[in-house]
Amino acid sequence: MKKHLTVAFLGFSILYLASLSFPNSLSWLLKIIPIGVLALAVIKHTNQTAKPFLLFALAFSATGDTLLELDLFIIGIAAFLLAQLSYATLFVRRWQGLAHRWPMSSALILYVFVMAFWLLPNLGDLQIPVLAYLIAITFMGLMAIQSHYPVRWAVLGALVFISSDSLIAIDRFIHPIPLRSYWIMITYYAAQWMLINGCLGRTDR
Repeated sequence: MKKHLTVAFLGFSILYLASLSFPNSLSWLLKIIPIGVLALAVIKHTNQTAKPFLLFALAFSATGDTLLELDLFIIGIAAFLLAQLSYATLFVRRWQGLAHRWPMSSALILYVFVMAFWLLPNLGDLQIPVLAYLIAITFMGLMAIQSHYPVRWAVLGALVFISSDSLIAIDRFIHPIPLRSYWIMITYYAAQWMLINGCLGRTDR
């Protein structure tokens, strides 16, 4: 990603994080501006193969961000599920096989089973949508690990995305996390930046 776009992404991310202490009616807009900067970086990039998948992923992510900001949790989760499937589709196109980075895949599967076992008793009526999303993001993470994309930044971005969503699940269904909004958004923005940079490559530097 071009340096000036990275600076803009970082600046708008910090602006949104600062706004968390002062809730306002424009918080949803401030929240999605960093994602818009990433979309601009994708549009300007020459990587035509990855471009449509990344734009779909970012568009669904921005939609999910807005819906969650409006407390529309289930619809927001559905939008993010589509974002995960968009990323996963890109990774599937560069799939290397089950044996590729198998220790990382095994660790991710174990982690997801532990999270599912921990969450299930607390999900209530939301078992089906939450488990569907868990399956989608696990699939995305596995396909990232097993793709030819580099660990830095694409695979790392996928794993950080999973950690960000894990924080949301723990905070909502298990126990409130201190300063949760900051931790969730820092990991979320970091994950999106890593995914975009990793998938586009470093040819523009």
